[in-house]
Amino acid sequence: MSHWMKAVLVCAFAWTIALLSVAGVGTQPVADDRMPSDWEVDEHYFEYEYEEIFDYYIIQAWRGLDEPVPAYTPQMVARHTELVGRLPWVTPTASADRNMVLGRTPGWPKNPDWPDDPEIPPQTMYGYQITDPQTQGDKVKVVLAAQNHSTEFTGSWVLEGMVNFVAGSDPRAVFLRERAVFYVYPDINPEGRYQAVHRIDLKAAPDPNAGTNMRKRGNPELYAAGEKDHNRVWTTSGRFSTIDTITAAMKKDTGGRADYFWDMHGPQEPPNWRSPRMEARINRYALALMQREPDVLRCGPPGDFKRNVASGPPGKMSLWAASEEGLNVTYPYVYEPGGWTRQRLLEAGRNLALALHDVLSTE
Repeated sequence: MSHWMKAVLVCAFAWTIALLSVAGVGTQPVADDRMPSDWEVDEHYFEYEYEEIFDYYIIQAWRGLDEPVPAYTPQMVARHTELVGRLPWVTPTASADRNMVLGRTPGWPKNPDWPDDPEIPPQTMYGYQITDPQTQGDKVKVVLAAQNHSTEFTGSWVLEGMVNFVAGSDPRAVFLRERAVFYVYPDINPEGRYQAVHRIDLKAAPDPNAGTNMRKRGNPELYAAGEKDHNRVWTTSGRFSTIDTITAAMKKDTGGRADYFWDMHGPQEPPNWRSPRMEARINRYALALMQREPDVLRCGPPGDFKRNVASGPPGKMSLWAASEEGLNVTYPYVYEPGGWTRQRLLEAGRNLALALHDVLSTE
């Protein structure tokens, strides 16, 4: 065989290998780059490393839980969002860039009035949606939000549990993606959560000034404005840049209307869920949720627990979501889990999704 023929064969062989590599034949996918299909996405896909930082203020000191639940840090929000975002049925919302970023907070310099408080660098706000891109037609719109209160880490674990199920391989999750679109905002108070993770003395007793300074339930913007509760200012405009970004994104992403809305909060005893609307407490979804979670109380009439939930201070996120100025949500909800283990919190999120499946699958 001539040298020329050998060269041709070598080139042909090289091209064949290159084409096979592009097609994925004979190669092993890199774990960090894989795009799983329905049957490949099990619960292990959503696992990621996180620091063992514990929320002693909320979980151990307040509730006395023997095994504190890991705090949910901004880094964990970013890791989980990136992981979920690799799936082909997860895309940025209309307001987000291709990395599912809605924008950045302004950040805050070190406050000389609180020498123990660190500087807060700009934080990232995320928004993504989960739905079957091949299924057309009207879909049920579900909005999920967490971290309204900076130290209530348990709500973030509930949201993660719901997202993991909806984005997973269970046939009921596949059905939900065909019938619904889930708009996910995993960190609606990123500077508050950053300071909660970095400022709370994790080995100390609860701060006697909890709720009166910017360390606990708020964020620097609220503290500067003399506000104490991040869940009382959602009807404001032009006062808080993060809230303006989140509310504008939700309205644009959903087209100003949604069917279901979940605002995930921190642990309460007894664990409970609520809605400012009577219809949302007695509809088919509410009944399905009571079947899925019989140990979690429904607030307000027709029960006796927290009967005044329909009123309360204005500016709550659930009230904003239900309003015409907000998202015109038909069924707005707030979820307050108990002082549970991490696994039980993830299960709670799964049950919130399964209750929706119970309703949609029988229509």
